[in-house]
Order: sequence, then C-alpha cells, then structure tokens
Amino acid sequence: MRNKKLAPCAARRLAAGLTLALLPWLAAAATRAAPPDLIVRNGSIYTVRGETAWVEAFAVRDGRYVATGTNAEIARLAGPKTRVLDLRGAMAMPGINDVHAHPLDGGYEDLYACNFAPSSTFEQVLARVADCAARAEPGDWVVGGAWSSTMLAQVSTPAALAALDKAGAGHPVLLRDETFHNRWANSEALKRGGITRDSADPAGGVIAKDPASGQPTGLLKEFPAFLALERQIPPRTQARQLAAARAAGATMNACGITGVQDAFSSEAALAIWSQVDRDGGLPFHMVASLSAMPSAFPAERTGLALVEAREQYRGANLRPDFVKLFLDGVPPARTAEFLQPYLPDAEHGAHYHGHSNFTRDQLVDLLVQLDRRGVPAKMHATGDASLRLALDAVDEVRKRNGMPGQRHQVAHASFIADADLARFRALNVTAEISPMIWYPTGLGMATAMAIGKERAERIFPVASLLRSGALVAGGSDWPAGQPTANPWTGIEGLVTRRDPFGAIPGALWPEQAVGLASALRIYTINSAEAMGMGRETGSIETGKSADFIVLDRNLFRIPAGQIHETTVKQTFFRGRQVHPRAE
Repeated sequence: MRNKKLAPCAARRLAAGLTLALLPWLAAAATRAAPPDLIVRNGSIYTVRGETAWVEAFAVRDGRYVATGTNAEIARLAGPKTRVLDLRGAMAMPGINDVHAHPLDGGYEDLYACNFAPSSTFEQVLARVADCAARAEPGDWVVGGAWSSTMLAQVSTPAALAALDKAGAGHPVLLRDETFHNRWANSEALKRGGITRDSADPAGGVIAKDPASGQPTGLLKEFPAFLALERQIPPRTQARQLAAARAAGATMNACGITGVQDAFSSEAALAIWSQVDRDGGLPFHMVASLSAMPSAFPAERTGLALVEAREQYRGANLRPDFVKLFLDGVPPARTAEFLQPYLPDAEHGAHYHGHSNFTRDQLVDLLVQLDRRGVPAKMHATGDASLRLALDAVDEVRKRNGMPGQRHQVAHASFIADADLARFRALNVTAEISPMIWYPTGLGMATAMAIGKERAERIFPVASLLRSGALVAGGSDWPAGQPTANPWTGIEGLVTRRDPFGAIPGALWPEQAVGLASALRIYTINSAEAMGMGRETGSIETGKSADFIVLDRNLFRIPAGQIHETTVKQTFFRGRQVHPRAE
C-alpha cells in the first residue's frame, strides 16, 4: 500500500504523542545517566494515580520526577550532591490545582482594600466603611467587600443609602458582595458614575431604584450596571498590582496550590502575570481565562482581539489558553437563568426565570470560532437553564467542528437537571465546581430566599456527575464567596456536605457526598486535566513536573471533620521549595 503523507497538524500531533509516550522511558534512561537533584523519602506519599497509589519515596531532577518507589530503590539513585528530604512518615501528595480563582483580586484586596467578612452584619459593614473612610486620603475611593447576598433587599433602600453616605464621610464608596456580581454604591459614587433616576438598565445589568421616588438605591446588579462607576475609580498602579500578584502567589503556595486557572483575566492582569513570570517569580502553573467582556479601560483588548494577541503574554509558567464567558449572573440576585421560575416577588412577579446573556445562536457562533482556534471556553452558568444552553451550544459545535474538540468548562455547574448529567461526558465538557462557596453557607441561604429551600439544597450533584463519567474539577473562586484560597475546607465539604466550621448546621444533599480519594482527585489530576495540563502536573508520576506538598497529617487517618484543619508544611513547584520561602 502506498504511504500517505501526514498533514502538518497531524504530524505535529503524532510527534507530540510519541514524545509523551516516551517520557517515562526517557526519564528512566536519564536517571541512569545522572543522579537526581532531590530525593524525598520515608513518607506516606499519595501519588493520586500511577502504578500504585502510595509510595515511600521519589526522585527529582531538573524539576521533574524521575523515579518513584521504595526507600531502598530510590536511595540507590543518590549522588554526592543529591539533597535528601526525610519526611519522617509525613504525608505528601501532588500540589493542589485550583481551577477557578481570581488571585490578582485576592492579593490586591488583602493588601489594599476595605475588607470585611461576608458574615458581617449591616451595622458591622457600616462601621468598617467609616473606619476606612477616616483613614482615606482626600479624593480616595473606599472600595472593598464582601457583604452577604442575604442583604440584597436590606441595602436597596433610601435609608441604607443614607447610612452608607454617612459612613463614607464624603468619599465615594463601592462595595462588592461575596459573589462579585453585585455592588453597593453610595450617592457620591453614583454621581461620579452618572447614574440618576433617568438611567436605564444596561443590557445584562440592573440599576435598582426606589419604587416610591424612582431614585437609585445604590444597589447595582451585574457588571454592566456598575461599569461606569468602575471606570471612575483611580487605576491600580503597576507597583501595587505587582505586589498583589506576588502576595497572591505566596498565599496560594501556603495553601498547597501549585496550579491555578485565573477565572477572569483582563489584558492588564495578563500583563502583570506575564511580567511576574518573566521575572522568575510566578510560583505556580497559571492558565488564564481571557476576558470577553467590555473593559473598564477602553484601550484594553477583549474577546477575539485578545485571543489573537495572547501569545505575547505566554511564558514558562503562564498559559493564556481559555476565554471567559458569562452566560448568566447569580441566583440570589435573580440574574441566573432557571428552568423553573424564581419565587414570586414584587419586582419580577410569579413567573420569572431569569435570562441568559446570550442567545443560542450567539453562543454557538462564538464557541465555533474559539473551538476552531484551539481555545476552550470557561462558561459561567449558575442556573440550570443557562447550563443547558451551554451544553446545547457545545453539542452544535461538536456537530460543526467534530469530536472531541476543545474541552470547554461550565464554571460553577451549580444546578443541573437530571437529563443533562450524562451530557458532560458525551460532549467532553468539564463540570467545574467551587465547594468552598456552596457547602452550607450564607450564599446558600441567599439562594434559598430566591428559589426556595428545597431547590437550593439540590446544588452540585457531584456524586452523580462522577458516576456519569464526567470530568469534575475543583476551585475556590477566591476571593469570591470566602476570604481564603484554602482548598481543605472545600475538600472536607465534598466528603461531608457540611459546613466545616459548624456555623450553619445540617448537611446539604448528603447523598452527593464523595469519598476522600475522589475529592483529592477533583482537586489535583482532574483540575489539571480540565486546565489542559494533565500530562504536565496533577499526580506524582515519572516525567511530570515535581509539584508536591507535605502535610501536617495523613488525610486518610483522620476523621473527615478535621480535614479543614490541615496545614501545608512545605510546597514544592518544579522541584523548588516555594513555601515556606527562605528569608
């Protein structure tokens, strides 16, 4: 039979596949040629996957695993300059991969914002704003968060606006809720944003107004509603942004995170991460989700324009590989789209389902273009109707572009109709979850106020998704929902379906609890695969990047209710210790 010439793209794929297939052999051959830089021994080392789930030791050279096995097997590889880390029986495992976080915002808020916990009462929020205003310089804005979504109705009154005006002491004030989707502004901030009683709701946003006077109350739902105000806030300086990026790296490393997907990357944020990476300071793998929304700064590129420019930002540890799309908002603000209606209220009546930001044709057209460019989408969809829209659109993309296509993500995948569970695997779509913000929390209570307790409790059917064969990946959504990137609360929540801190009693749909091994896979190899990095990281296997953590306890030998107390003693990224950092 005559040989056929492979198309260039097929040849590249074949070459890449052969290279990956040969990695273990190449690593083994290299091991015989040179001793490792580091040997980690005498531990309970959970590999997540590979020939065996547990090993005693492994060896690292040039930032990659070159061997795993028993203490005796690995000891034979040591050379005169090999560093040996004796775990003394401690548990080690792959680093955490956080598939949904906003690290630049998290780092910036920790350093510079007027922060308060979502559990803060109305009075505590006002007291915190007054304190921040008293320390602000003339002309400064008071910007911070996060107030609880349970306060949506409480902050949307003339009395609340007057109280926020008083606390702000003449400064413009703009406070976010814990979802990042809504803002509470005082009169000075509304004035600077040009929002008056005559302002119409922008497409995709809501400017709340007092029914009696028609005046804005200060509550602004979704990004288009507060974009004008965001544009009036003095831009974050580059020095502060760089400091925030480095602080975020230290924070995430301390939590055991060695890989993260930035869930919303403006071009300005991408430039900051690129600079940090090129300066040698990015201490984790980062996958960026490029913004497709209008920017607060008109000179910034977004959407397909940013996709076309993304290669200038790619670096050793930075992959600008995804695009972020917001299909809807959030249930507490009634900006998510549901198959069944919200509970009746005065604003929306008795048959309101919410709405998506895209028509089916619009979403299909955009996804087809992205998919053909090799760019997967991270699609925010918190209502089951918007989630179905996402799957319907991907279904059409598969028909046009073929399978398997790009592995798109449904971000949050909160509420899922039973009929849609099996479609994730069939369509090669990731179900991305953020358990830190949904195990029994104030956000869950706010959701129940909008759709009812029974429906609100049927959130994140993780066990059902796993049984269907779906790829389920885990993220924190830090700093949304909670003020920390700590993954251990989310991992415990997956196993117990309870609030790890006991503040909110009861279990949330306990039938959807999963075992510890499944929870750890969700936060390691599954998230790596969802980010397109499954062959690079996520497990302790020969040839992969040496990204691992050492814990203060063996997670498999403690009650599940103690998982959230876990402390990460050491974090290694590419074989280099990044936590605790040397002084």
